[in-house]
Amino acid sequence: MNKVKGLNIYNNLNLDKTKNDFEIKKVYQDWAVQYDKDNDDLLGTVSQPNAVDLLNSHMNDKNIEIVDIGCGTGLVGKFLQNKGYLYYDGLDISEEMLEIAKSRGYRHLSVGSLQNKLPYGNDSYDAVFCVGVFTHGHVNSNGLDELIRITKKDGFIIFTINEGVYEDYQFDKKIPLMEKEGLIKVINFDKKDYMTKKNVMGYYCLAQKVWHYFE
Repeated sequence: MNKVKGLNIYNNLNLDKTKNDFEIKKVYQDWAVQYDKDNDDLLGTVSQPNAVDLLNSHMNDKNIEIVDIGCGTGLVGKFLQNKGYLYYDGLDISEEMLEIAKSRGYRHLSVGSLQNKLPYGNDSYDAVFCVGVFTHGHVNSNGLDELIRITKKDGFIIFTINEGVYEDYQFDKKIPLMEKEGLIKVINFDKKDYMTKKNVMGYYCLAQKVWHYFE
C-alpha cells in the first residue's frame, strides 16, 4: 500500500455521521498492514503513548488487570509492555488488526465493537483503555457507559477524544453529567497533541469509577 492510498483511507474516516460496524470493519481490514507505518509517517499519532503515560502517572501496580477497547494493532499494548504492565487484554472490530496485535503481549484478544455490549462482565478490570475510538465516523459518547460498566469500583477509565467530535458527539455534556450523577470522578482532563502531522489535538481523560451502578 502506498502513501497516497494510506492517506485516502484515513480521509475516508472523516465523516459527519457515525459509520456502521460493517463499514468500519472494512476500513481497518484494508488498512491493517499499513496502519502502524501510516500512524507514524502520515499522521504523527501520539495518543497511545500519551494515554499510557496518563495511567502510569497514577498507578504503581504493574499487576493490575487491564483491557484495551479498540486495540487495533496493539499500539497501546506496545507501550503498556514497555512500562512493565503484565496483564492486559484487547478487543477490536477487525480480525486483521488483531492478528498484528498478537505480537504485543496481550493476554487475550477478542473480536467486538463498542457499538454493542462488550463481552465482559460488570466490574471486570482495574483499568480500561479506549484510545482512538472516539473519533470521526466511529463511536459517540454513549460508548462511555460500557467502558464504565466493565471497570471495577475505584478503577480507572483512560480514553481519548478527537477534538473534532468533542461537541458533535456530545462528550462535552456526557462527561460532566456522569460526574454530577456520581458515576465517575474525573481525575485528569487535558487537551494536547493527538495527530501531530495533521495538526489535530485531542482530549485525554482519566476518570475513576466510584459506584457499582450497573448491578
